[in-house]
Amino acid sequence: MRISRRNEMLAVTAIVAVTALVIIILSAGAPRQQSLVQATSPPSATAKPSPSPAPPWQSGDRSDVRRDLASIFGNAIFTEDSGIAVLALDGTPLYMHRSVVPLTPASTLKLIVAATALDILGPKERFATSFVALEGPDADGVIHGPLWLVGSGDPLFTSSDLRGGIGTLRRLGVKRIDGPLVVDDSAFSGPEQNPRWDPDDLQEGYAAATSAVSLDQGTVEFHVTPGAIGSAARVTIEPPNDSVEIHGHISTGYSTDLNIDRRPQPAGAARGKNAFDVGGSIGRGEMLKYWKPVLNMPEYVGGATLALLAQQGIDVGVGAKRGMAPLAGQTLWMHRSLPLDAIVEEMLVHSNNHSAEQLLRILGERTHHPGTDAAGLAVERAELRTLGVAVSNLRTYDGSGLAPADKVAPLTLAQLLAAELRGPNAGVFVRSLPRVGLEGTVQYHDLRAALGRARAKSGHLQHVNGLAGTVLTRKHGRVVFAFLTNAPNSESTVVYQAQDRALDTLSQF
Repeated sequence: MRISRRNEMLAVTAIVAVTALVIIILSAGAPRQQSLVQATSPPSATAKPSPSPAPPWQSGDRSDVRRDLASIFGNAIFTEDSGIAVLALDGTPLYMHRSVVPLTPASTLKLIVAATALDILGPKERFATSFVALEGPDADGVIHGPLWLVGSGDPLFTSSDLRGGIGTLRRLGVKRIDGPLVVDDSAFSGPEQNPRWDPDDLQEGYAAATSAVSLDQGTVEFHVTPGAIGSAARVTIEPPNDSVEIHGHISTGYSTDLNIDRRPQPAGAARGKNAFDVGGSIGRGEMLKYWKPVLNMPEYVGGATLALLAQQGIDVGVGAKRGMAPLAGQTLWMHRSLPLDAIVEEMLVHSNNHSAEQLLRILGERTHHPGTDAAGLAVERAELRTLGVAVSNLRTYDGSGLAPADKVAPLTLAQLLAAELRGPNAGVFVRSLPRVGLEGTVQYHDLRAALGRARAKSGHLQHVNGLAGTVLTRKHGRVVFAFLTNAPNSESTVVYQAQDRALDTLSQF
């Protein structure tokens, strides 16, 4: 198995980034994040946007910046394989090196979907998930006709949220649904996994399915409970779901070395169950949890919902299927997501690919129903033009940056950052970026003078190292930067040390 940097949760030079969520990973497994996310980090003075215009950059200071950064980025990996753009907040160039060369951005691309979503939808936008029926239950607790579960793309909707909705149905007196459970994912369209993603990533949790009815970020939770030495371990899933098949067994031994792999589905195969092969051994002791990605989200979510309805004593006579809800239906329960600013902050701090892909299709859905990647990308490009950001060298295929074919010029990212920090959502956007050296996927950078003054989004794929964000300087307010390196040795300490030295140096101006 080749080494990959595509999971931003595992970024930054052989160091596992500890997030605010409890992350347990199995080989190709993936973390599950709860819908209520609070990033925790060491206490530190947080730099805020400058409340008044900063003094202009004089020619002497601009010359000093160019000299200092040219010295820091003098290594061949930067002169030959990188692009760098540093701008004052008004867009004035401070240091440029191959700044218009299109390079693979990895997860720094999330800055585009974050900015576009905040600008187009507004920071307090929420996304609803609903139970809908033609009418409420009768005196005997029966819903006559179907019960629809309607999604609109909430990226952080969880099985706990779904349980809450079913609890509401029970409190309404629902005992039976005499029609089918119908899962309505019609807000989105297109393949669940982007065809431009590397095939090696498609069983990884960071490449989970995109769907209007996403549940638990497209993952299912496996519980592996050891027994006596030599006996088979117990393997179950949460939430329970008859649409998931488990083949094989895991034995109880003296150490843990096990695998849980989703069986690939042949091209053109009909949507259906997710089948997993399990094997290996687990050591004696406590039950262990693993999270694995699933496909065919409407069928998967339908199966999970049927099981949770049964747990609450609500019978569904016909089973589950996929379909569209009626326009005149009655809403029996509605779950509203976290506000968009909280979703964006979680996405950028923890580099959540799933949230980025969900937001891209939500943007597409607002202009072209159903929402597709292509429609979302068109909205992004239009917003960049509105902001005056260069798009001539922009080639993007997704929202997360997981596609190796994505290409962005460093100047594009820097101009976007400057435009956002001049705009009405400046405070929201700054706060959504993790503090470099303190939290999220950038917490292991080693800053000195810039600590607490620099916020940025990192980006890592194989042979890609990116960092883009803002630094609050001593005299000139905020500056923005984009450092992109595309080289086989992009993960070397030379790259990280130069990035950190550059941020410390900029903060002193």
